Parts: sequence; structure tokens; C-alpha cells
Amino acid sequence: MIIEYRKPSAALAPFVDHLWEKQVEDTGIIPYDIETIFPEDQTVLTYSLGKEYYRSHANTDLFQAINGIQLEGLHQAPNFYKHQPGIHIFGVKFRVGGLFAFLPSPISATNNESSTADTLLPDLPSLRLTNNFDERCETIEAYLLAHLIEKQAKKYLKLLLMLQELEGDSTSMPSSYKTLSRLFQEVIGISPKEYVQIKRINQSLALFASTKDIKSQDLADQLGYYDSAHFINEFKKYTGKTPKSLKNSLFDMKDSEFIDEFKQYISPEHLLHYTSIFHKNS
Repeated sequence: MIIEYRKPSAALAPFVDHLWEKQVEDTGIIPYDIETIFPEDQTVLTYSLGKEYYRSHANTDLFQAINGIQLEGLHQAPNFYKHQPGIHIFGVKFRVGGLFAFLPSPISATNNESSTADTLLPDLPSLRLTNNFDERCETIEAYLLAHLIEKQAKKYLKLLLMLQELEGDSTSMPSSYKTLSRLFQEVIGISPKEYVQIKRINQSLALFASTKDIKSQDLADQLGYYDSAHFINEFKKYTGKTPKSLKNSLFDMKDSEFIDEFKQYISPEHLLHYTSIFHKNS
């Protein structure tokens, strides 16, 4: 498996988190059965340049084949993926709300969906004739810079400034809540409350990844929940697991060369699930 990764140019940095690529040779091995991406507030534009792969939202019963160019919206339940040897996927991961600066249609329509991207973004370039990862990055960056919608970019940047008030204290809301709520719905497609819930769940997953034996009550206290029952219910709502069931799977994990090699590319909460799935099936 080959994974490429790079940060965007300075001009796109306010809108794009990073660009990435995953490729497995036809004779290669996929070291996991299912890739689980827990709920997150970012959107991903993906190009499938090799064999098809499969996606299911919220459960592992209804996998659908993914081909071509897809827009993976903000999702409030886990996304599950099955990959096969021969896949070649290039992706652009936008910062929270960053896609809004380029999208001529309502952002909320993309939430919890995997949509054919060329029906939402005009004149998307084909990347099949590009020779390498850097060329693909340059091609898609040039496209995005040429299709930036200035009026929407200004609204997005205004929201970024307001989001700074939430950083470091996800339990509080800025004083101008009405304005913030309106901008959230327009730019991200969810309410500030839903955003905070997703951020807190991701924080709890990252804490689980770094401290396997942390208690639910300690997590609830650190993240500002009223009590552990409230935290457990919300955790299960967004991940499909209780903290206890997830923690139990972590105790069976061992060191993995696969994880050591790729953990620089995977956020803590995603790394956590990659590891548990990998060892459960090994």
C-alpha cells in the first residue's frame, strides 16, 4: 500500500486541510477488512482512478460500489469502506465548511451523502492523464483557485473567526449565537450544537487512542458532559459502540508495522479503529 500526503498551497490553506492518495497494487494486500471513518465535520472530494471500492453509511449491511469522482459530505454516523487490491484513490480533504467557498448549491444537501461530484462542482478536471501525485495536486489546486466563489469565501472566513471562540472550550457558545447559528447552517449545514457534539466525540476517541484504560466518567468530566450516562448515550449515537465495547477491543491490540508506517497520515480516532479491526481479523 502506498499513501501520499501533502498540505495545500498558502492560497488554499484556509479552505483545504490536505491532499492525499492511497494506492494498492493488483497483487498487494489490504491489511484490514473494513475501514471505519467515525463521524467528522470535514468533506472529502475523491477520485477513484483504479478498481472500484465500496462504501456504506451508518451500518455494514448496504455497501455500494464507488467509481469516478465522489463528494463525501460531512457525516454524523460512521462511514464504512471495503477496499480491494488495485484501488487508486486521490482525495482532497476540506477544512470544516471549506467546501462552501466553491459549491454553487446548498451545502446541507451533501451531508451524510456520497454524491457524484460533477453534478455539484462544474467542470471538474480529469486526473487520469496525470503522471504522479504532485501533478494531480497541482491540477486540482489550479481548479479550486479558479472556482473560488468570493462572496461565499468571505462568509466562510467570517465563520472561521467565530469558530475561534469555540476552540479550547467546546462547552460554551459565543455571545452572538444567532449569527453563528445562521452561518453554521449556511456554511456547514448543521447547527453549532451538532458541531460541538461531533468535536467532543472525536476528542473522546483521540483520548481513547492515547489512553486505553481511561474511564467513561473521566472522559465525561474532561469533555464537559453533565454525567457519564449522557456521554455514553451520545458516544453510541455517533459511533455505534459504547465506550466499554470499544475499550475492550483496544486491550487486544498489539504493535503493528502497518500502523507504525501509516500513523503519520491517520488521525488518532481513525488510527484506533484501523488497529482494532486489523488485529481482530489477523
